[in-house]
Amino acid sequence: MPREISAKEAKQRAGRFCALRERSPNELLEKLKSWGLSQEESLEIVEDLIQQGFMDEQRFANAFCNDKFEFNSWGKQKIKAHIFSHKLSEQVVQRALNGIDPVKYTQRLFDLAKTKWLRLEDEEPIKQKQKTLAYLANKGFEVDLIWNAINELEGKGH
Repeated sequence: MPREISAKEAKQRAGRFCALRERSPNELLEKLKSWGLSQEESLEIVEDLIQQGFMDEQRFANAFCNDKFEFNSWGKQKIKAHIFSHKLSEQVVQRALNGIDPVKYTQRLFDLAKTKWLRLEDEEPIKQKQKTLAYLANKGFEVDLIWNAINELEGKGH
């Protein structure tokens, strides 16, 4: 069991923890509790760090959504499912998801679809569609957008 630390030391460590990268309030709360602080002490430290600008729910949500889209090529549905564990408000999450550039989003979906489609050239057309759809759905893209991309690829004879 880790040694318990004082609230003052915990606040300093929490500030450094938040300075490394964006953190959600829930993530910090769990970290503080793992250091042996009570719920009340932990909540007080989280509130202090929010007041001081070390942490911001919207900033965290924006960074999370942007990173998962840019670096993992996740669609909005998968991002939303994973951000849920951070216990952010629906409005914060929706604003962050809306912050993803729709043109870039559609282009990324099409690029992923095209790459998968071309890899499956030797498959029967129905299998090619099914596997491309499954791949993109697993990435978290919306089914109507996936079908638009598949129909476009099919129409171009790719």
